[in-house]
Amino acid sequence: MNTSPFRAGLVAIVGRANTGKSSLLNALIGENVSVVSPVAQTTRRPIRAIHNEDGLQIVFLDTPGIRKATHTLGSLLNRTARGLVTGADVILLLLDASRPPQEEDRGWMKKLATEMSPLFMALNKTDLGLNRAEHEAAWAETITAQQARDPAYNPPPVTWFEVSAHTGAGLPALLAALREKMPAAEPLFPTDMLTDDPGPFFIADVIRAQINLRLKAELPHAIAVAVDHLAETDEGVTVQATIYVEKSSQRPIVIGARAKMIRDIRHAAQKALAEIYGKPHKLELWVKVEPNWSRNYWLLKKFGYVGN
Repeated sequence: MNTSPFRAGLVAIVGRANTGKSSLLNALIGENVSVVSPVAQTTRRPIRAIHNEDGLQIVFLDTPGIRKATHTLGSLLNRTARGLVTGADVILLLLDASRPPQEEDRGWMKKLATEMSPLFMALNKTDLGLNRAEHEAAWAETITAQQARDPAYNPPPVTWFEVSAHTGAGLPALLAALREKMPAAEPLFPTDMLTDDPGPFFIADVIRAQINLRLKAELPHAIAVAVDHLAETDEGVTVQATIYVEKSSQRPIVIGARAKMIRDIRHAAQKALAEIYGKPHKLELWVKVEPNWSRNYWLLKKFGYVGN
């Protein structure tokens, strides 16, 4: 009989856009709980995924990726991501090992240098290359700058990891280290729960990911999706959803000649949802022009990008 106290805690996964945060989360959990796409900033909402073991629960928080903000939505996502690290038991900064540190990586390091939670630096995409020395040097420069401003400054404890969400390399060691950092506490969620992500928001993300895969060059970040109606039966799930664009000229791009593009998006999203949920999904999609939706608080709330 296990007499050790139950351990539970929160791990905030943060970093620059497109470093593989969603892929890492899915690999650690072993399930597709966060939508993965080669398009940067696919994740627009904080997503909690729950890893349960006997006597242990780790709640992973997948945050929107930081990128240079060019509109209200980008600024909102950046503020959301930066604000979510407060109170985490471990902060996991994901870095792209295949590239030298970018401006946004250094920005995260500067912010995290003032946090006192244990800090894990995970170099992802090691299957594509490894620039560890450059990233360690960037962190050292950050610490030196902080100490120059405040001679009494003590940097947070940092542990470095080399991982690949694609191949699974290094993930067992990372998960083992996270287990050790979880405090004695009651479960934060039911122990049979995989995610607290509301179904309609996740379905909208799956649809949007399929749009991004096909139209990322024509409509970068100009698309949002809202699920209007969801009906589930023993045979499957019927979903009615609206695709929002900002300009009238964008609507025919999403629909395509003879509606081929919207059919391709619908078929691909239906297939992805059937694989994820294990049951057929029938999608009905509409395209609506909503100028400046990315600056509309109520629409951003409808899309799940801002809280209550």
